[in-house]
Amino acid sequence: MAETADVVVIGGGVIGTSIAWALTTAGVKRVVLLEKGALASGASGRSSALVRMHYTNEEDARLAWASYPLFRDWPERMGGPPVFTRTGFLAVVGPGDAAALRRNVDMLRGIGIDTVALTPAELKVLQPFVNVDDIGAAAYEPASGYASPAEVVEGFRRQAQAGGARIRQWTAVTRVRRRASAVTGVETPAGRIDAGAVVVAAGAWAPRLCRELDVDLPARPKAIDTMLVTRPPELAGPHMVVIDHVLGSYFRPESDVLTIVGVPCQVWDVDPDTMPTGVPPTAPAEGAQILTHRIPAMERAELARGYRAFDCYSADRHAILGAVSGLDGLYLAAAFSGAGFKIAPAVGTCLAELITEGRARTVDISAFRPERFAEGKLIEGAHPYAPRRDHVEPVR
Repeated sequence: MAETADVVVIGGGVIGTSIAWALTTAGVKRVVLLEKGALASGASGRSSALVRMHYTNEEDARLAWASYPLFRDWPERMGGPPVFTRTGFLAVVGPGDAAALRRNVDMLRGIGIDTVALTPAELKVLQPFVNVDDIGAAAYEPASGYASPAEVVEGFRRQAQAGGARIRQWTAVTRVRRRASAVTGVETPAGRIDAGAVVVAAGAWAPRLCRELDVDLPARPKAIDTMLVTRPPELAGPHMVVIDHVLGSYFRPESDVLTIVGVPCQVWDVDPDTMPTGVPPTAPAEGAQILTHRIPAMERAELARGYRAFDCYSADRHAILGAVSGLDGLYLAAAFSGAGFKIAPAVGTCLAELITEGRARTVDISAFRPERFAEGKLIEGAHPYAPRRDHVEPVR
């Protein structure tokens, strides 16, 4: 006899567990979350977990702004120890993007975000060890920082289960079941689960699940390389989180001694089940070059370790969120393009509202709808920056 549920959530990362928690908070009684491995064993467990609001488009910025209070007030709202470390955040751009940054800061301030545009000289006062020779402007968010990805996923799991959700680890979805124009549930090695709604929040596995349903998901899995270094004694104090649009990278402190740096990677169409987790031999040198260019004192840093992760990147580098037209009961929360962690709380709430009320109230997510690609309505801010080279797809 098949198990039954009101909603099945596929994927046990930060997005899936956030959705499960939000559904139980919204009063949905029978929520089942299925994860093919352990919770946070995919992209979420290797996320750098930046918590910041700087975007060039208003839609993502509103999701990040709506998510921020949960990270900041985690012990009071979710229970357990704090998960957020406040360091301050900087987005730096070259001279050619300085005017765009100032306009984006104005847009963000209009939303209510505490941010200000800095000149290179003002940035140098704020972070004296930073090389500003090739920087045209910076956006500063004093309240931002980073979170602990594993503890966030665990907190969502804990609260979802407290609300009645059934969390099934090591339970793969082998097929999403459908009848004509509606989903009817899922199949797993442990048996069938009948449900009127299914949410695909499966990260790099989402394209495969969608193909099997004949659902077009304009997205590709991509590798992400990360290095960690031990800071030299003169940088013992944690620096700010930095997204460096000049170098196409980011870095942030990890604890009181380490710094994480993203190494641009252009390895696309990876298989998340078989992809090696080691970084290529060139990654340490490239990561060192990025860090030492922006923070010259990092020349005395020591390599700690590196790892390769993955995520699913959409055609316009923004999430795909919403109901699938023509297939009742199927919802997508996929293709976050390396930027899903910071918006996960609001995404969970908005998906729960969409499923239970027919529309998202907390943030308008209609711009993220799956149909935007066919409609030619891709998401792009009015003042974009120069494209990052690791976001440019190779010719197939």
